[in-house]
Amino acid sequence: LAIGCRGVSRSDFRYDDRHSENGEVVWLEVNTQPGMTPTSLVPEIAAQAGHSFGDLLSWMVEDASCLR
Repeated sequence: LAIGCRGVSRSDFRYDDRHSENGEVVWLEVNTQPGMTPTSLVPEIAAQAGHSFGDLLSWMVEDASCLR
């Protein structure tokens, strides 16, 4: 599925097993402005990957360039 998002985003899904034996994953929404507090998922994921919060912010600013 391609929707043209770049950079940091958060997608919300729901698993629904009410109507079939194997269940179904339902895509609910894309949030292109996910939380950036110290307890938010994006900084936590970056830290788990070995990146500091400052490194994450620098990458986000560089990636936001209008020049493609």
